[in-house]
Amino acid sequence: MKGIGNIIVAGCSLFLLCQCATQDDLRKLNYQVRAVNQKVEEVKSSTVEKLQKRQASSVNKLDQVADDVVRLKSRLDEQAHLQSQFQEQNSQALTTLQTTLEERLAATETKIAENEARLNQLQQQIEQLGAGITTMQQARIREAERRAREAARKAELARQRTVMAATSGASFVRVVPDKRKVRVGRGRVRDAAPAATSVVGAKTKPEKITKPAPKTVAAKEITAQSAAPASGPFSKAMAEFKNGNYKKAYQDFEKVLTSNPKGTRAAEVLFYMGESLYNQGEYDLAILDYQKVISNHAKDSHTPAALLKQGMSFEKLTDNETAKIIYKKLINEYGGTPEAAEAKKRLANL
Repeated sequence: MKGIGNIIVAGCSLFLLCQCATQDDLRKLNYQVRAVNQKVEEVKSSTVEKLQKRQASSVNKLDQVADDVVRLKSRLDEQAHLQSQFQEQNSQALTTLQTTLEERLAATETKIAENEARLNQLQQQIEQLGAGITTMQQARIREAERRAREAARKAELARQRTVMAATSGASFVRVVPDKRKVRVGRGRVRDAAPAATSVVGAKTKPEKITKPAPKTVAAKEITAQSAAPASGPFSKAMAEFKNGNYKKAYQDFEKVLTSNPKGTRAAEVLFYMGESLYNQGEYDLAILDYQKVISNHAKDSHTPAALLKQGMSFEKLTDNETAKIIYKKLINEYGGTPEAAEAKKRLANL
């Protein structure tokens, strides 16, 4: 633009000076005009080429930008399409998940209601069972007490018969229970067939009847037995007991008791009679002999041991409730004895 302005100015100046200028001036002016025109052409050619190049470069760049914009737009469209699909899938998944959660929640609530109903039923059943167990325990305690009273009654009857047999000169009569408990396999204990109400001696065969001796002689025999040497009837019976001949030992102890039912060793003899039966597995019969010690010799040193072994016999017969009652009686009445300490241990394990 500056070059064109210069040309115009030069033309005007030339026009004004033509009138007053000389020929030299005209030549100089023509020369300057040609120089200016040449420069204008040079400037024009160089500027136009540069402008054309710049324009071509700008066009190329605009084309590249247009291509980039097209690619970017396509990518944006693709991203928008993918985002739309993703949102749709998420919406469907969310709907499905919500439906599943609602179904599972409903199923869970139903199961909770069913479990609560079952729990209430079980609680009612447990309460009923607890009441039934309490009733059964009370009934078993009453039954155990009845058995203990019955055993005491039979022991007293046996003692009276023993005294009558000793004073009348008749053979010794041993009382046995009407029924005996028998263990069937590893199961529970059940009542067997009724047994004989009494036997003479240790067998069913009667012993020979001896005539009663006068009272003075009996008193002498009692004194002699209490001071009997190691070879006496009691020592003989103890020897059989220690050797494991429990059946023979019982017979010998029974003879000792028959000959002196009220001697100083009567409680000891009755205790070892019970021990002989216990070691033979005759627990129900051993209980009766132990009861004779308990009922007739409460202050004897063998009474705590008789109570302990009586409880152990009931344990052997799986009658734990009666065993508990006997152990408690032993602890209450003979608390300072070793047998009471053993009873506490056994009671804790029942």
